[in-house]
Amino acid sequence: MLDQREVTRFQSSVMGVIPESVQMLEISPVAALGSNSALSGISQKTVLSTIRNTEVVSDAVSVLALEAARQRNAHAGTWTGATLGTFHRELRTQAYKEPQYKPHYHAMSLVRAEHTTDFDDFKVRNLADQIGIYLDVIDQGRSLGYAMDQVTVNVSNLRLVELAIKAAGFDRQVVRRHARTVGFSVFDAVGVALPKRVPLADLDALVARLPNALAHLERPLVYAGRIFGQAIAELGKRRPLDSVEVVLDLDRHAGMGYYQDLCVKISSRTIGQKTYELVDIGTNDWLSRLTHRRGDRLMTGGMGTELFMTFFGTPEQHRRTGPAS
Repeated sequence: MLDQREVTRFQSSVMGVIPESVQMLEISPVAALGSNSALSGISQKTVLSTIRNTEVVSDAVSVLALEAARQRNAHAGTWTGATLGTFHRELRTQAYKEPQYKPHYHAMSLVRAEHTTDFDDFKVRNLADQIGIYLDVIDQGRSLGYAMDQVTVNVSNLRLVELAIKAAGFDRQVVRRHARTVGFSVFDAVGVALPKRVPLADLDALVARLPNALAHLERPLVYAGRIFGQAIAELGKRRPLDSVEVVLDLDRHAGMGYYQDLCVKISSRTIGQKTYELVDIGTNDWLSRLTHRRGDRLMTGGMGTELFMTFFGTPEQHRRTGPAS
């Protein structure tokens, strides 16, 4: 169980590195019944529903997406986009085997919504923005005494596994059911003889030696290299990245049906050499579905701030906090 003073201290300090352009909102603990599953495709079984046509918020980004759509419709003629964020305690009813995952937890969420016909440019700009904000938050955690050994930005294009599944005739629903199964690999399941992870800088060499049998994967690989390469280059102009490892995770399947294609996980290794996934970012089609405007784009991101505080705190912070629950 976290010490509330420590949570407030952390959030107050982190708020100082979040750009003023981000509208940080205090959202309701409940949302419209079915809103999360309707947008994200996540089963309603994992959401605590009430008898009042509401549900306890299980994913704050869906609430922020609804607010972005409200602002879009309210200011249709003058709307220039919105960047929204919140710190919120989320609740999910699913059972987790991994001890680091709890049914309710503090999280930080961000969404960027805007109308544009240039989706690639939108991705480059906002991947750089969101990755940068979350890295700044992690750095701010360091300044508060939270300790880590390595930070890795894992970038992915879900089109890779989608195409691999389709080419092999594999059951997509089986893959989705294994979203959190430790050790499950789509490449192993469908027989794709490629490395599962490579440094982003080595992607061109991988594409150059791609076997003919996997030629159908060339396009999403090249696309991922171009967009992420530009985003990381842009981010490198704003902050040093010498201590950050950037890796292409080719085999990622978590997020299928939730993200459109490009997505990012930021993970960090503790001083005790245990790695935790802290941040997830990606593009969604939720805004265009809500507003019925094709050019309305959305990028969402979330960070498990409670997970970060629990596993990266110093012994002194853990003594203040007490045992995790």
